[in-house]
Amino acid sequence: MKYLIIFEIWVACLAPVSAQNKHDNNWVFANHHLGGSILRFDSAALQILELDTADGRAREALACMSDKDGNLLFYTNNCSIFNKKHETMENGGGMNPGQVQTYWCSVNPFANPNDNSVLILPQPGSEEQVFQVFHWDYEAFNVGQPGGSQFAPLHLYHTVVDMLQNNGLGKVLSTNNLLLEDTFTSCALQAVRHANGRDWWVLAPEFNGNCYYKILLDPSGPKIVDKQCIGSSWGRYARSGGVHFTPDGLKYIRCHTEYGLNIFDFDRCSGQLSNPLHIPIGPLGAFPINCMTLSPSGRFAYYHTLAEIYQYDLEAQDIGSSKTLVATYDGFKSAGNSTDFYKSQLAPDGKIYINSFGPVYYLHVIEHPDSIGPACEVRQHAIELPNRHFAAMPNYPNYNLGALPGLCDTISVSAYEPYEPPGKIWLIPNPVADHLRFLPDASGALPRVIRLTVFNAVGGVALRLNSPDLTEPIRVGQLAPGAYSYLLETETGTVSGKFVKQ
Repeated sequence: MKYLIIFEIWVACLAPVSAQNKHDNNWVFANHHLGGSILRFDSAALQILELDTADGRAREALACMSDKDGNLLFYTNNCSIFNKKHETMENGGGMNPGQVQTYWCSVNPFANPNDNSVLILPQPGSEEQVFQVFHWDYEAFNVGQPGGSQFAPLHLYHTVVDMLQNNGLGKVLSTNNLLLEDTFTSCALQAVRHANGRDWWVLAPEFNGNCYYKILLDPSGPKIVDKQCIGSSWGRYARSGGVHFTPDGLKYIRCHTEYGLNIFDFDRCSGQLSNPLHIPIGPLGAFPINCMTLSPSGRFAYYHTLAEIYQYDLEAQDIGSSKTLVATYDGFKSAGNSTDFYKSQLAPDGKIYINSFGPVYYLHVIEHPDSIGPACEVRQHAIELPNRHFAAMPNYPNYNLGALPGLCDTISVSAYEPYEPPGKIWLIPNPVADHLRFLPDASGALPRVIRLTVFNAVGGVALRLNSPDLTEPIRVGQLAPGAYSYLLETETGTVSGKFVKQ
């Protein structure tokens, strides 16, 4: 019983694992030799820096990663990965083999794979060293069939980046590791922190239906958990639109002119969607360019077309009737192009920034997104950039979301239940006081271990041993009492498990 009490105390004391993280601190709008701009949010006022040259460009797809203190680490346009010197990272090219590389990243000078098609997550247990880049491609299918060709992501990959390599410039350890092969809905790759405060959920909506793949990222890497079908159906490939979790991670929201505003409850522990609510926006067959972003509190959704911005109050008794027009494009042009409303993103300063469909020198900003109606204050073409930019906005989850009260069993074990991890390697005793032993299965053989890593309750590294000899006891007496998980990296794969330190 005393070990169950330890579990309850441990869960009650869980703090946000990244309360001060500034992973979303830098937005890099690169444009090859034409120069670009960097938006930095690490001070009281927004800083806008000029970028002279870069190896890459930001068109549609964009994800940027900074360290916990807000220093730029790397970024990607879903074609390649670039380091903080704006050079292609070692092994960083060749993302998404197929039409992404043969057309979208090379032939077409005005497009990269679609927006929200890539995101970056810190690897649980190695948050400041290893990062997982989730990305999907953009391919033609049904070619030559009645109705003509269609386009959608057909493969979901993950790519692994190690930032301790090359004196902090990073190195891609593995590229295009296939997670799923299916047809997916464009512009809809999103993630949220698991309720345990350490792991991540990644949701990937299926094409032309109402099904959602769930991927769990934990210290052993990403794995497919299930596919859930729920709510209203989305037809075609639904390019444009918006998908976000609310900042508290408890609701999952999809929005598109034709397929409406769709709101789900989300269980951060189990990864299950529930209580779908569908609110129509436009008539069937309507397919204008549109986007959606949530306010910092998650109360308001801002849905916009190229010409108009609307606010929905998600706490209203009748959400559909709360729709309020808060801005109409004023006709201003820059470099001969319209400064219309294209893609939007909530920034670390609590404001929403909006770019334009064509290359212009300005961004729009919603100054007070948590204010009702016109009080939100939409300022058009208010942010001037040193170089022209269009289309791309970074895709960010809420990196500062912490754990929920309650017990999520992904990082806990029953006090007296022996654990048998994949690979038939036994760990004894459990609970443990001073030394752990790893025992093989009936074959009598233990694999050669490259590294043993032990993680504490919030995903921090408590112990790391390189090339440990598993035939000898592993000393853990120095660890504080509590729940731990471990990862064995072997020559043939990985083995993970859990134990309790008395």
